Amino acid sequence: MTRMHEKPLVVLESEDIVEWKGSRLVRDRVRLPSGKNIDKFTVRHPGAVVILPAFDDGSMLLTWQYRHAIGHYILELPAGTLEPEEAPLACAQREVQEEVGHSAGQWIELGTMYPAPGFCDEIQHFFIARELVPTHLDPDEDEVIEVRRYASAQVDEAIASGEIVDGKSLALIARARARGLA
Repeated sequence: MTRMHEKPLVVLESEDIVEWKGSRLVRDRVRLPSGKNIDKFTVRHPGAVVILPAFDDGSMLLTWQYRHAIGHYILELPAGTLEPEEAPLACAQREVQEEVGHSAGQWIELGTMYPAPGFCDEIQHFFIARELVPTHLDPDEDEVIEVRRYASAQVDEAIASGEIVDGKSLALIARARARGLA
């Protein structure tokens, strides 16, 4: 007996609607298990990294970053989009320098997450960066970022109060804490 979740939708045709910064909006004409044909729109994304820069005392570096899509600054962990053919760890090493001005002597991989699988195929790769050393790499031209160091208790307060509302940051902090790493 075949279960519904084992039977993918049949893609009848696919069309790129728009492309920007390595992402594409795609319209797929698909056949549902019922036999009905419908249009599905998907953002095809190159993937990203999310980094938890952690110090031995339990504190971590977070960023206040302006996010134009929502029209204000939010508190989040550093993150960035993979360049073509770039390995996730290399991207994480670049992004932690660009966004928080540190390099790391130790990297811990914590798996992946799909942040918005209802409309986007983006995979986010999670890392903890330890043994942090101040360094400098210019941020991307379009980034408006302020870096702050938060004690572990301050991070808890920011989560509980709703000050941290960024899903990728909440997910990585939760995963790191569930493994006893933050």
